Amino acid sequence: MKNNVVEYKKLQRADDSKFSQLVLLFNKEFESPNLNFVNTRNISNLLINPKFVCFVACIDNKIVGGLTAYELEMYDQEGSSMYIYDLAVGKEYQRNGIGSRLVHEIIDLCKSNGIKDLFVQADGVDQHAIEFYKKNGGEQSKTFQFSFNSLI
Repeated sequence: MKNNVVEYKKLQRADDSKFSQLVLLFNKEFESPNLNFVNTRNISNLLINPKFVCFVACIDNKIVGGLTAYELEMYDQEGSSMYIYDLAVGKEYQRNGIGSRLVHEIIDLCKSNGIKDLFVQADGVDQHAIEFYKKNGGEQSKTFQFSFNSLI
C-alpha cells in the first residue's frame, strides 16, 4: 500500500454505489453467508436519515474501509450518543492506520456536533478488535449484549 493516497469521505444522499461497495466489503470481512447481498432500498433510506453516518476510505475510487454509525437521542442526559455499528478495513489494507483514521473521523464529527459519548461493541473472542479500540482511546466496559433473534 506504500504510495497510495487514502481519501476519507462522509457519504451523502447520492452515494448509494459507494455505500453498496462498503456493504460488500463488510460482507467479505465479516464472512457473511451471502457475500453479494446488498439491501439497496435500505441503503437509500439510510443515506437520507440525518441520524445515520457512514464514512469510507478510498484508494483510487476503490472502497478499502469504512464505518457506519447511528446517533441516538438520549432521555437521561443532555444531547445524543453515537453508536458505531460496523467498522472494517479490507485485509490487504489493514495495519496502515485506515481504521484508526475512520475512528478519528467519527470522533471529530461527534465533537463538532456536541455529541459527548461514542460507543462500539466488540465480541469477546475478537481480541484484534478489542485491542484496536483500546489503542484508539476506547475504555472497555463489562456490558453484556443480549440478542432476540427469533422475533419473526
